[in-house]
Amino acid sequence: MDVEQAGGIADQAQIDAYVGVSSNGDTTPDVQYLDAFATAIGDNRDKQLTTSSSFGNELNGFGRGGLSETASEFNDAINLVFEQAAIQGTVIFNAAGDSGPYEVANKSTNLPFPTSEYAVQVGGTTLPYTKIIGGQLVQVKKERAWGDSYSQGTVTKPTVFPGGGGGFSTLNPTPAYQLGVPGVNTYNAFNMLKYTKGGYLVNPDPEMISGTHQGRNVPDISGNADEKTGYGVYITYKAGNTQVPIWMNAGGTSFVAPQMAGASAVINSGLKTSAGFWNPQLYKFAVQSDTPFHVLDDATMDNTNLYYTGQPGKVYNQATGLGTVDFSKLFTKFNAQQ
Repeated sequence: MDVEQAGGIADQAQIDAYVGVSSNGDTTPDVQYLDAFATAIGDNRDKQLTTSSSFGNELNGFGRGGLSETASEFNDAINLVFEQAAIQGTVIFNAAGDSGPYEVANKSTNLPFPTSEYAVQVGGTTLPYTKIIGGQLVQVKKERAWGDSYSQGTVTKPTVFPGGGGGFSTLNPTPAYQLGVPGVNTYNAFNMLKYTKGGYLVNPDPEMISGTHQGRNVPDISGNADEKTGYGVYITYKAGNTQVPIWMNAGGTSFVAPQMAGASAVINSGLKTSAGFWNPQLYKFAVQSDTPFHVLDDATMDNTNLYYTGQPGKVYNQATGLGTVDFSKLFTKFNAQQ
């Protein structure tokens, strides 16, 4: 999927695919993930890398792997490798997750791993659409944060709802490039879901919550990730001895992250040298009058990632980050710096 999505945007790109496999019989995902990125970054062949998989949340699941390291120690190892990429001028795009701030079906609002400041964290939006779903008219009138608590009808059994990852990292502090940007470390939210054993139900009487919080703010930028407005995918599955081909609608921030890597390749193809590590530049551009971002700042329940929503007049919010990208303007910004 990474190769298809990146190549669909940058159709003239030469794409290297690194697959994390163990060379010593160790099957823990921690080792495979770290080794794959250490190899790709050490090779220094590519100026954009993408990881489209989210591996559990920050404190439970990935980053523990049955090994002796703690989640914090493994986070430090990932940050060190990703920092090397930033120094080399390579930008990494990471999918911010597909369950809003609720990566697992429990009370926690931990974000998916990794939330490194040395990667562009990519969130999700929903494009405008009108559809009859399950006999119910569902209408989204303008692009919004991806947080679908509304198209599934009446939910009576606890479930995990789809939405773009966003919120505050538990393991990583607020990076310097985010500090001072309006909206960072402040938030608006709605308690749209209520936890019950095994998952969430829709809260019939949600309240607006505002406050402050510290930590790496996620995401940085966002793009269309809702399967309702997403992407046609051609797959085959095995039925007996027959391979059956089908088209299906699919979505997720795992589509958007490699698309961003493809866009980065196109941008770099028009520059004298690569744009390098995006993040400090993105936040600098975002506070300029001719920003290359479209901020989705409505503070309503129609613009949540299942919890966080917009902050009117602010540059940043934890539902969609700096917003969606005008890549033509972004190229002009990068080009002007050179």
